[in-house]
Amino acid sequence: MKSRFLFPHKWRVYGYLLLLIAIAIILYNYNGSGGISAQTDINGNFFSAPASQKIAIISNDTEYISVILGLLFIGFSKEKTEDEQIVQLRLDSLQWAVYFNYALLIICIIMINGINFLNVLAYDIMSQLVFFIIRFRWKVYQLNRLARISEIRELNNI
Repeated sequence: MKSRFLFPHKWRVYGYLLLLIAIAIILYNYNGSGGISAQTDINGNFFSAPASQKIAIISNDTEYISVILGLLFIGFSKEKTEDEQIVQLRLDSLQWAVYFNYALLIICIIMINGINFLNVLAYDIMSQLVFFIIRFRWKVYQLNRLARISEIRELNNI
């Protein structure tokens, strides 16, 4: 993965802010019934829906887009020191995220049917990014911890 295709390092902060804002909007709109109470009309046509439903649809779309963009900025921003080892960790984490995502999708295809499957697909899109970020951050943490331990051992041997 070439580092020229990554976002600048400072965009990670923007990603966290965007994700926090999206989560705050989701929590604000959550009314205990699984989301915003308005639904689209039977045909799912945005333009023929009443104004209150259009606002709910736009709010849902804004939430999904904000979460996805926030996760993209977090996951694909450069590290302060972007070396070959970080690039390899990023690539391995992305590969594991794809495996995990498709395994989860196969399980959901087998177990969930009907209109609820659309909700599953919406969450499935985000699960790959979430798993990638978690695994990549964990591997970077382990790498940094190993470097600190070896540095301490070298200092004690002097």
